Amino acid sequence: MLTELKPSEKVQDYLLEDKIAIVKFATKTCPPCKMLKPVFEKLALNEDLKDVVFIAADANEHPQAREYGVSSVPTILFFKGDKVLGQNVGFVPEKPLHDFLVKLQKGEMPE
Repeated sequence: MLTELKPSEKVQDYLLEDKIAIVKFATKTCPPCKMLKPVFEKLALNEDLKDVVFIAADANEHPQAREYGVSSVPTILFFKGDKVLGQNVGFVPEKPLHDFLVKLQKGEMPE
């Protein structure tokens, strides 16, 4: 399931204890963000990732972008519960992102 975060909502409103969440901060105009959007949307529907919480937020409009230190887009944050496990800046192809999320679900922290 993919949640488009409104500026009035907080990431924490959608984080679930012991669940993996992926939060994408992007803008409407950056080319890598445009490339990542369909990948993110497709993965949100993937049966292997049905227990992962997918959250998207506009980095220009959402106040938490600054809170999480987003200075380049797209920035992806990975959570387990309310704890940030890591981040990625820039475009990520579908297969590596899928594989990374599957490992996180299994409790493996890839390098």
